[in-house]
Amino acid sequence: MAYSFRICRILGIDVKVHVSLAVILVILIYVFYVNDPPFGFSDLKNPMRIIYSFVMAVSIFLAVLIHEVSHSFVAMRFGVVVREIDLFIFGGVAVIEKLPKEPKKEFAIAIAGPLASLALSTLMLIPYRLFTLFGYFNLVLAIFNLIPAFPMDGGRILRSVLSKYYGYVKATKISANVGKVLAIFMGIFGLFRNIWLALIALFIYMGAVEEEKAVTIEGLLAKYKIADVMTQNPIFVTPDTKVGDVIGLMLKHKHLGYPVVEDGKVIGIVTLKDVINAKEEDLVSNIMSRDIVVVTPDTEVFEALRLMTEKRIGRLPVVEGEKLVGIVSRSDITKLAEILDILQKG
Repeated sequence: MAYSFRICRILGIDVKVHVSLAVILVILIYVFYVNDPPFGFSDLKNPMRIIYSFVMAVSIFLAVLIHEVSHSFVAMRFGVVVREIDLFIFGGVAVIEKLPKEPKKEFAIAIAGPLASLALSTLMLIPYRLFTLFGYFNLVLAIFNLIPAFPMDGGRILRSVLSKYYGYVKATKISANVGKVLAIFMGIFGLFRNIWLALIALFIYMGAVEEEKAVTIEGLLAKYKIADVMTQNPIFVTPDTKVGDVIGLMLKHKHLGYPVVEDGKVIGIVTLKDVINAKEEDLVSNIMSRDIVVVTPDTEVFEALRLMTEKRIGRLPVVEGEKLVGIVSRSDITKLAEILDILQKG
């Protein structure tokens, strides 16, 4: 997630916070500062009033973190890789590389977060104001996440149940449509009653659309390997190629990135971003990116697309052994998906 920075590691997972978190923290501190008990501390005198408001605001995101760590812990027990946990203005998300499609596993991962929130709610609903408010929040967090709509846990729970009867792709479409309908009703209600509810509804609607789109594309590309879509015998450059020559290649062939090959091995990639501030006489070896991601001809097309999205890159060298045999771009894959989608509908 852009504009995020790491604050710690839990269970070997990077925990990152987005800059938007600062905005909501300030808003939450103000809300707790001005609200009356039991949902605020307006009856206290400063400095305790501001201290309690600050602690409660931070505790909300601590609760969200515990919620996401619970998802991550169960996912890791199933052997799933959890790349990071992001906290942002609307809450948090565990970035899981590849969710299992088995209904029981998806159900277990999805329900872990709400159960953790319910447990915290039960533990904290004791007669002390700060803990009681923390308990109320976790109860709301658990209930909210059980709404049957993506990207909430309830959407994944609904899909895991429906998958037993309709299969993964159709179950996703049904769950996404349920989420869209709920989001529309929430949005209409929010426009008249609470603007935050309208914003959350927009977030839910977009999450449903993205989940449906991702699963649809995965279904379309399921049978295809990189060998089916890659460009063979791609143009490449060497470490001693000059930047001016790379720019010439870009202008001639309209490709914005080229593998860098030395002694038959791919050692880097040079893109328009690399050359834009370089001098024409500079060598590629001085500006290329050495941190490269490669795929093989047998890599699944959707896996390559996932890698591109995750790493925010536009193309991947294709290697066999250590030899460059092709290159595949994001546009190659999206064009294939578009063609398959049209053929399927036709």
